[in-house]
Amino acid sequence: MASAVVTSVSAKLGNLLFQEAKNLYGVNDDVEWIQTQLTRMQCFLKDADSRQNKEERVKNWVKEIIQVSYDAEDIIETFIYSQNAQRRRRGFAEWIARCVCIVGELVRELITQYMVSKKIKKIRQKINDISESRKTFGIRDINEGRQEESSSTSSPQEHWQFYSDVKEEDVVGQKNEISTLREQLISEEPSRCLISIVGMPGSGKTTLAKKVYHVVKDGFPCHAFVTLSQQYKIKNILMDVLKCVMGLRREEMEKLTEKELGEKLRDHFKKERYLVVIDDIWSKEGWDDMLDPILPDVKNKSRVILTTRDEKVIPDDPTLRMRLLDDDEGWELFMKKIFPKEKNPSRACPANLEEIGKKILAKCGGLPLAILVSGGLLVREPHTAKVWLDVLESVDRHYLTESTNKCGRILDSGYWQLPYYLKPCFLYMGLFPERHTISSNKLIGLWIAEGFIENKGSAKLEDVAEEYLEELVGRSMIQVVRRKSNGSVGQCRIHDLLRDLCISEARQNNFFTIHNDKGTTSSSTNVRRLALHCNVDVYDNENRSTATLRSILHTHLVDFEKLRNTRGKLLRVLDAGGRHISRNEFPKEVSKFVLLRYLELGRYANESLPSSIGNLSNLETLRLWGSGTVPNEICNSEHLRHLYTHGFDIDGHPRVNNLRNLQTLCLRAGTWINDGLGQLTSLRKLVIDGDLSSYHKALSKSIDKLCKLRSLKLLSGCSIPPFMPFTHHLHLYKMILEGRMMKPPEIPRSLVMLTLVGSSLKQDDISALKKLTNVVVIPTLRFRAFKRRKLKIFVGDISVTCDNLWFGIKLVSFLFFFILLLLYNLFLKYHVKIVRRVILEIGLYC
Repeated sequence: MASAVVTSVSAKLGNLLFQEAKNLYGVNDDVEWIQTQLTRMQCFLKDADSRQNKEERVKNWVKEIIQVSYDAEDIIETFIYSQNAQRRRRGFAEWIARCVCIVGELVRELITQYMVSKKIKKIRQKINDISESRKTFGIRDINEGRQEESSSTSSPQEHWQFYSDVKEEDVVGQKNEISTLREQLISEEPSRCLISIVGMPGSGKTTLAKKVYHVVKDGFPCHAFVTLSQQYKIKNILMDVLKCVMGLRREEMEKLTEKELGEKLRDHFKKERYLVVIDDIWSKEGWDDMLDPILPDVKNKSRVILTTRDEKVIPDDPTLRMRLLDDDEGWELFMKKIFPKEKNPSRACPANLEEIGKKILAKCGGLPLAILVSGGLLVREPHTAKVWLDVLESVDRHYLTESTNKCGRILDSGYWQLPYYLKPCFLYMGLFPERHTISSNKLIGLWIAEGFIENKGSAKLEDVAEEYLEELVGRSMIQVVRRKSNGSVGQCRIHDLLRDLCISEARQNNFFTIHNDKGTTSSSTNVRRLALHCNVDVYDNENRSTATLRSILHTHLVDFEKLRNTRGKLLRVLDAGGRHISRNEFPKEVSKFVLLRYLELGRYANESLPSSIGNLSNLETLRLWGSGTVPNEICNSEHLRHLYTHGFDIDGHPRVNNLRNLQTLCLRAGTWINDGLGQLTSLRKLVIDGDLSSYHKALSKSIDKLCKLRSLKLLSGCSIPPFMPFTHHLHLYKMILEGRMMKPPEIPRSLVMLTLVGSSLKQDDISALKKLTNVVVIPTLRFRAFKRRKLKIFVGDISVTCDNLWFGIKLVSFLFFFILLLLYNLFLKYHVKIVRRVILEIGLYC
């Protein structure tokens, strides 16, 4: 953790020396000295990081290093901010300054430099004192490069392939439980059945419920899986269920009251046989007052599953009580985690390691989560007796700690065994509310903005961050909720117990503070990261300084006006994604946060953003939700990497060609397609919505130049342009094309998913699928894709013709018949060696 903080600060100071040379005039030698010293300390910190959980004095030494790094960062960035502010004032009154105030300006600059120089001398003295105490504590310079360089030198793709084979949802020792639950769900009992699963945290309640839910859900016309948290909001839960079962848009639902939402759900459930899973319910009141009234019993064989850690929540005796795994089951799960590629993991363990492995397993007490985390400690390590004994020693050390329970001790060990560069990334997950699901794109953008991701040669920071995420998943420290069609993580979250660990460690290191209904997680007066999970006034707290704030995350509908009062001018991250915002409410102070790297504004209401947003020259990610207009001044942000502005126009004559670092662009169609799209050669994801008919030629030529594209989404109400062959697009795995097409696109060999919506293609156009190696066809009944109801599919030597696909029975029969033929063909021609899986999602109307 400390090594990661110091590495981050050192890298930032190095960048500032390069980018802000003019602003650092007079103090640049001091800054360079600090940067050099922090760089040297990194080698010692890797030793200290591995020892601070054993020795209290080393832990205190590490805290001193973290604090002095933060102090240095604060001083330098405050100085740069003041220099930028003076330059803006000088530009505003340049002619006056030249005639009257030039002496005053010089005096102010000299005073500022003197004060900063004085503070830096104190920092230098602190660093010297810390260096001396290092020798006293016997902290040595060690080289961790052997292990970590092996991962850093491997390509992100190789790393992803390793971890993609690890199954997050392995169900071991629960065959009887699955069978029992399934029988209860599909029984002929007409009354609504309430089925409960009770067990301690980490015992596998959610995994079991998900497994059974996915097995039987297709037998229920109406089904939903909803996860609660300890501090749930009734309206949010009702909206989540409505979204699952009726597909309503959140904007529509937010206009309704809780009572109206409940009535809407109840009326819908009266008409359909339903299966609803409520995961992790905490209180009996939550069932009695909120859920029971909206789940009517109309004698149609509907079913409800509840999971809880407290049996008092359940009205009757629990249906199923989770048990701990026995030795054989625990060993099977342990081996599956450590040897994910082996066909028979239980027999993959070398004989000389089996005894050590069973000693590690014994400490887990049969708890699945503890077993997975313990296995995660060994999944990337060399399988030698020394390495396994080191892990056993680490587990033993935490197991003997009296301050935590058994599972908590194992999880502590999992955290301390993380490489230094993963610790801040893991702790950051604790900032989000309990059971909160976050998209990987957003999480990676936040990590990069915070400075957690190391530069690795020519690799993109996003690729390195994705590698970090996969490693945390592989270690079972982060759970995958959904994967993208190319296999990478799409959405993720963290287990409640691991979140508690994050909050505990963050409190000790002043890493972040959370405000919720229960109060605050930290008493520190110098807050660096602040998460607001409730509507609480924290900006005006006299005992808490906001001057050191670097990140604010609004995950609740807090009063956005409070941001105006903060003195934190050094913000890097401002996430207001859970908030409705109008132009009049947009805080002008945001444009003064010149160091801001990540900005997210939730549900912007049909307004234009102020042009002052162009002052954010360091902005890397901008995420807007809703609709409106983005000022063309946004093109001044040359460091911008991700522009998520779904439903937004960009005004004037934007110079999008300035945004050469842009990797993600989501925007409404406009003249910018003609003027600069083709020059954005770093683009990986392109989403354009709106009428494309005026830009066919320019769009086609531009896309041909965007060879790094991975995802292409064109949502046109009119027509899609004819594309040139995707000859050079070696990484394009996803295409979603909505609109009329003259002919189907040339399909790149790398494609994994193709969605055609409203294309109105002719029957013969489907023959283009003959070029695909492996195709699974998933017909839907939502959109018009082909002009006729007769569809002929070619796959290899197979052809299947089906008439009247709109008829439900024939549709299902066609799908299963086609898949069987496909598998048979693959077996004969490719010996079941499937190179890739391409999904063609075809919409059909009757």
